[in-house]
Amino acid sequence: MNESSERLKDLTDLIFDGRNQSFGAYLLRRLYPGIVIKASITAISGFSAIVLLAIGVETWLHQPVSVEEKLVTIDPKMIEPPPIDPKTPPPPALPAQPQPPKISTVRFVPPEVAPDEEIIEEDPPKQEELKAVVSASQTVEGSPDADPNELVIDGSAGTGEIMGGEPEEEEAHLVVEEMPRFPDGDVQYFFVKHLKYTQKAILKEISGKVYISFVVNKDGSITEVTLMKGLGYGLDEEALRVVKMMPNWIPGKQGGREVKVKIVQPIVFNL
Repeated sequence: MNESSERLKDLTDLIFDGRNQSFGAYLLRRLYPGIVIKASITAISGFSAIVLLAIGVETWLHQPVSVEEKLVTIDPKMIEPPPIDPKTPPPPALPAQPQPPKISTVRFVPPEVAPDEEIIEEDPPKQEELKAVVSASQTVEGSPDADPNELVIDGSAGTGEIMGGEPEEEEAHLVVEEMPRFPDGDVQYFFVKHLKYTQKAILKEISGKVYISFVVNKDGSITEVTLMKGLGYGLDEEALRVVKMMPNWIPGKQGGREVKVKIVQPIVFNL
């Protein structure tokens, strides 16, 4: 490069020998090599800076996003249950049905073996008497208009419950003496261990709480899992998935016996 510059200078001096060297063309020819070197260095430096900047931006955009897991302890007893609707008034009592007339009965019991001194001589009823009455353990004077084939139940005879039929399904309680408990310690630790943040929620930086309700049955099984309030971006489905995979809880108790209890569980998503 130095030899070329010297040759160019010699050529410039030769061309402008005996001429006016203060003219602009002479200066341009003399300064040209330095201008070319400076322009080349500037162009190479600028191009290198642009390439390095592009590589740095690409590396920064593809850095993995770290999700900080925070353990939040929430006591289910501190959750305020939803308001309970007032009890509806009982339905009006049905009018009493008139009792049919009582049937006449005559005492007729099967014979029993007993000592002679305990036997009381008593003639059995005649066949003519049994045509209009019904045999029973005692003799009762009834109405002649009563139908012997109609069964009459005396309301004063007893107040037992009617057997048979399917029992009514017990409704889930909201608050009981002993609330259900998660078997393996803190339930929030279970959520932190199994919950997975969705890519959409990470890109949008979504944080908050998803509220899930479920019923803990008498045997501790989890049913009726329902979303009450969500955040979207796939977090609601993730919360439902983890709740459904929970193990059986320790059931709640009311009056010393296991009962169904409805739980409203908040699940925390925090970046």
